[in-house]
Amino acid sequence: MESFDRRLDSALGTLKIPRGTDMSFGKEGRGVTLVETMIAVLVAFIAMASVGAVVFSSMVANKNQGTETTRLTALAQEKMEQLARLNYGDTTTNTTLITDPGWAIGLTANTSTDLTQLTDCPAAGSANIGYVDFLDNNAQPLSGACATAVAGGFGYVRRWKITTVSGVPGLKQISVVVYALNAVQAGGAKPSVALTTLKSQ
Repeated sequence: MESFDRRLDSALGTLKIPRGTDMSFGKEGRGVTLVETMIAVLVAFIAMASVGAVVFSSMVANKNQGTETTRLTALAQEKMEQLARLNYGDTTTNTTLITDPGWAIGLTANTSTDLTQLTDCPAAGSANIGYVDFLDNNAQPLSGACATAVAGGFGYVRRWKITTVSGVPGLKQISVVVYALNAVQAGGAKPSVALTTLKSQ
């Protein structure tokens, strides 16, 4: 039987590799170790997790924004319909649940009323008295004396303004704006929805 050394010499001779040559690969050709592979997978996982978090946050924000806008639109529409049901000349109906004096104004036109967001009850003598609703986080109107009603906080402010259309007798414009105080949109502003309709005599 041919010895192992003789067979090895024969094989090396065929390959023209001198006996005693180091057959191990150099550093540049050794391949990738398991540790390096695991580190690469970990880096890729962290990158994907970061991108996934951004995408998820964006999707949630868009969904929440859409839901909030839908709710604001419904609240504005509700107030607009409530005001539109009043008689054209009504100046005594309280369309809020606030019981303070001066809040029963019906469809009284008032150009001094503005539609800005309020963070508290209108001051005494303010043109905004009677033209605002405060609602809780479940969009239910607060009731009672204004200061007491808003003391526990509120989630929505509903504003409206009644104006007589210039040059058109027997026509009033009703504008309603609703603000969501516990939501934030791009730029840090509070989301809001504005609707306008006309009421004829």
